[in-house]
Formats: sequence, structure tokens, C-alpha cells
Amino acid sequence: MSVKLKVLILSGIIVLFFSGSARVAAESWVMPATPLPMDELFKELGYVRSPERVRPKTGHWPRDIEYQRRVIDYRNDSFKVESKTFRLARPPQKIIPHAVGITEILWAICPRERLLMFNTVAADPRFSMIADELAATGKIFSSKESELIIAAQPDLVLTVIFSDAVFKQRLKQAGIPTLDLGSPDSLASVVKEIKLLGEILDESGNAEALLQVISRKQALLRAALPKRNKPLRLLYYDMGGYIPGKSSNFTSLCKMVGAVNVGAEQGINSWRQIDHETLLKWDPDVIIVPLENNLTENLKKDPLLRYCRALRDGKLLQIPGLYLRTNSQFLLLSANLLAGIIYPDTYIN
Repeated sequence: MSVKLKVLILSGIIVLFFSGSARVAAESWVMPATPLPMDELFKELGYVRSPERVRPKTGHWPRDIEYQRRVIDYRNDSFKVESKTFRLARPPQKIIPHAVGITEILWAICPRERLLMFNTVAADPRFSMIADELAATGKIFSSKESELIIAAQPDLVLTVIFSDAVFKQRLKQAGIPTLDLGSPDSLASVVKEIKLLGEILDESGNAEALLQVISRKQALLRAALPKRNKPLRLLYYDMGGYIPGKSSNFTSLCKMVGAVNVGAEQGINSWRQIDHETLLKWDPDVIIVPLENNLTENLKKDPLLRYCRALRDGKLLQIPGLYLRTNSQFLLLSANLLAGIIYPDTYIN
């Protein structure tokens, strides 16, 4: 399915949940010209696997897998990195990913027959780049449906720190092997996760193939960016006035397109709520908002923000929320789209 068609389907779902100006915005939004062709980039990031690249490790099982995970404390606006060790009895053949990002990585590098089921969130086009493909399998479970998982008797369930604690506890009590990963905050941390998953699955060759695609396409994106004396300062404004900071995926997106995340610049670590006076004081060059809400209209209605330079210059820009939520190899796809949005006169379809 083309990226353009994905946006049209996403807009159809938006209609079910939003009305008024949000509906009009969703229906009228047009994919901009981008540095790299979106459809081609989506295809290359979405599937790389070849049986010829499978290079199983020699040696004995079980094996200890050492890895690191990032843990965020939203209450204190901080995060830490934990070192962990996980023992694998054998290469897992029946795998269930519980998070969207992990699912998108596995879909690209792992034999499909080894993937037993998929979280309903991963089959939702508001949150997943491969939602239509996963939904077509019919192998979908809800996020807290531990009984179905236990009955399937998987070799490994891959969860993240945000996975439901009760769900994880039930799997543990049932003796289901579970690996709890962290939360990638950048393309660099996604790269580490791809390497780790390749090692766990004995699919390091295919994991490396995906990493080569990422490296090559990232270099092409970087070379296609316009030369600027000063980087654009971008502020991502979400519902309730929440702004992402240094440890967010948005900072990584900004770096990939040669821009600065104003939230990180102003000392925010994870997320923080700001008022319109603060937004005005920070004076971003561009304000980015998710497409699927009334934020554009609400910001324009505030009399205080008539003094906001970004609004005055027509730099209150929308992007489908799907591209702001991703935390897999598709971060590169999101960066490519963001570049097309913030540099509108640079590229031609």
C-alpha cells in the first residue's frame, strides 16, 4: 500500500473520531514533495529479509543476552539507562511482540511464520505504519488479553516498559518467557534495538541489512537538505500544550532534518506542559501540530498569539500524528516527511 493511501485511510478513521475543523483539515491535507520518494522509502524500510542472510550463531544454548534499556520517569522529567541480562534457552520460534515499534522491526527482518500474534494497537493505522498488513493476518489480540497469549504458549513475548504491569505479571506467573525492552528515543537507539533483536532471533544478517538501508537512506536525506546559515527552530505543540524535550523522538527527527527542537533547547527532558505566554516567549520559527485535532484553529483563535511570529508567517504546520508517534526504523520515513513540510519550496514531486 502506498504512503499516500495510508494517509487517506488514516483520514477516514479521523472522521470517526473528530468533527468540524479537524475533519476538514484531515480531508484536505496533501502529502508534500519530500527529499526521498515516500513510497520507495517505506518499501525499503518495511521488509528486507532474505533466507540467504541467515547466519545462525555457533555454540551452545542456553545463552545470556546482555542489553540496555531506557527508562523514563515522567513525574520527575528524567530518564536512566539500565543494563540487563536475559537468558534464552534456544532461538525463539514462536514470538509475540507487544509493542508497535518492535512489531515493525520484526516484520522487516523476521520470518513471518515465527510471529504468532499482533497487538491490536499495531493493527491500528493511527499508530502503526504496517497496520493494514497486520490486520490482514487476522492474528490480533488486545493489549491486556493475557489468557490468549498464555494459551498460545509462545517461546518469547517482547514487551516494553509501558506494557501493562498486570499483563506482564500474568505472563510471568504462567511461565511465559518475556523480555522487557526500553523505549527508543532516537534513530540511534532504534539501531541498537534492531541489532539486539537480530541477535535474539538469530537473524543478525537480516538485521544488518535493515541497518544498511537506514544508513544509506539517512545519508541521502542529509545530502538533500537545504543549506542554511541557521537551523530552523521547531516547536512540537500537542494536546493540552504538552511539548516534547531532549529524550523524545521529536529531537531525533529535528536532528535528521537539520533543525532544533525548541523543547530540548529550553531544557525540557521528556514532556512538559506550557502556556501560550511561554510559547510566545520561546518564539519558534515553526510550530508543528498533529493533524488530527483542532489545535491549529485553537492557536489561531488566541488573541495573545497574534503576536507569535510563526503564526504570523504561516508557519503553523500540520503532520499526521502517526509520523510523530513512530519509534522504529520508520523514524527515517517521518524525518523525510518532516523535511518536506518545513522546507516546502525545496523539493518537487
